[in-house]
Amino acid sequence: LKDNTMVVGAAAMIVAMGVVSVGGSQAEGSPHRTNILFIVVDNLRPALGAYGVPAVITPRIDAFVSTPGAVLFSRAFCQIAWCSPSRNSFLTGRRPQTTQVYNFEDSFRRTAAGEPGVGAAWVTLPGYFNRSGYYATSSGKVFHPNLPANMDYPASWSDQPVIAEKCECAVAPANPAPPHGILPTNMTCEFEVSATPQPQPPGPGPLMFNDADADCAATVISRLHTWKQQPAASRPPFFAAAGFQGPRLSWSYPKEAGAKYPDLDAIPLPFHPESPVSPSEGAEWFRPTEVAWYQDVIDGGGISHASPLPPAFQRVARRGDYAAITNVDIQVGRLLDSLADLGVADDTAVVLTADHAQNLGEGNMWSMMNLMETSLRIPLIIRPAASDRRFHRGGGPPAASVYPHMVELVDLFPTVAALAGLAPPPGAWQLDGDNLVPGMLTGGVVKRVNAAFGQITRCMNCTVSYTTNADTYQAGCAEDGVDAGRWYVPCAHTNRTDFDLMGMSIRTDNWRYSVFCRWDGAALRPLFNRCGWHELYDHRNDTALYDVDHNGEYANVVNVSAYQPVRQQLDTMLREQFDPPLTPHLNL
Repeated sequence: LKDNTMVVGAAAMIVAMGVVSVGGSQAEGSPHRTNILFIVVDNLRPALGAYGVPAVITPRIDAFVSTPGAVLFSRAFCQIAWCSPSRNSFLTGRRPQTTQVYNFEDSFRRTAAGEPGVGAAWVTLPGYFNRSGYYATSSGKVFHPNLPANMDYPASWSDQPVIAEKCECAVAPANPAPPHGILPTNMTCEFEVSATPQPQPPGPGPLMFNDADADCAATVISRLHTWKQQPAASRPPFFAAAGFQGPRLSWSYPKEAGAKYPDLDAIPLPFHPESPVSPSEGAEWFRPTEVAWYQDVIDGGGISHASPLPPAFQRVARRGDYAAITNVDIQVGRLLDSLADLGVADDTAVVLTADHAQNLGEGNMWSMMNLMETSLRIPLIIRPAASDRRFHRGGGPPAASVYPHMVELVDLFPTVAALAGLAPPPGAWQLDGDNLVPGMLTGGVVKRVNAAFGQITRCMNCTVSYTTNADTYQAGCAEDGVDAGRWYVPCAHTNRTDFDLMGMSIRTDNWRYSVFCRWDGAALRPLFNRCGWHELYDHRNDTALYDVDHNGEYANVVNVSAYQPVRQQLDTMLREQFDPPLTPHLNL
């Protein structure tokens, strides 16, 4: 993925920082406006030491979670487990059903047809800070590249966002013409960090590439150092966003991070690697179009519904994910150290989260793109500024804590605004999330509905990975063989009017209930009179902060008679969320 990059000179940055435009005012009673460090990671499930997963080495994040005032949200969920749709959602504070962004064609600003989107004039989360006089800057993958265009600069940012190209594990093609026009790529690879990446496809010898996540951290640090050079009397507070890409496929990682996992046999395998076979789960499993074309997957015998990846290769793939996360941990540590170096640590609230999670072979699924804990459950850690006296008890910040109630990524917009001391976003904007700060203060439930909702699309077509070339569809079906006629794929580049199914899920404290319904492409809404593929999972016995191997999602109890009252209650709640009267949101 080649993204627009632009390095802005120090003088131009200072001019950009000095622009103060009309926006949210300071919240009543707040002594000052707090800086924000906003960290979002690609494809990061809560596989962190802080969440009770010791197999993944994350010492800096683990230490951060234990600092005074930090809050670990143990039940945080995204609204759709796909990069662009999720970022279009939480960065606007609106669910996918509101943004109408489900694929890699539309954005809330403009539709795939080039028409104004439903959110053409919306103010985003960073845009709210930008309009409120903050220096708002972005490095790495925060908005999805080009969705919206130019990563929503200048509407959301004070200066041009910068994103470095990630090493994609390219390999020399065996044939002169790569299949489907896609450069052959491995699922995982180790690289040596180099300031001058080698041409792609690579030649013999070790893979040499820049470390995109290290570059991301370096840009944030550099821009904050330039920000600090301004006179204190005129220096605005900052909203600095860092988007780390490492844990998204393909899993490339620096040699130094891979060295922390020397014993491949110590990498755990999933407890449930087999595909679901129940007819009621017939839309949950999806053809592995993102990973099936990787060269090392092909060389290992391929993957299908009936044939998971070999266990030895699963360990290789999982090590790639773990090492990429460990490298992100190192970069998070650099960002936190920079706050201390600049003397702003006590005046900066830090938010760390992910756009969605990641399947690692559970249920024979990789990528994300389903309605399970493996895709929808994410890490969320917030540390308010130490100088924010709202959080002081007994003269200082409280001890680190765990917040056990349901929260969602759409809650970030009002929550981060409150952390900064800004006025709440106007009610007329009809944001879908809730401010979590009162819950952080009291430990109580603050959401209007104590549940988390998720969505995902399904299409019966022959997409090959993320290619937009229609000529490859039939080739994709041929490669998928018997699976192509039986199993769906997520609708990556399918027009939103042509989806076949919309999957919807509700997660409460004790249960997950999901259903897939036929899609009305004209009205852009699910047809609740044409639903099937119902799933009900019992989470009452879950005890760990995060455990996708021993939770209740491997036994679908939707047809158990004793649970029909639960099913009916959750079905009603699901319909209230996804099948409301046709009340349009204000286009503000």
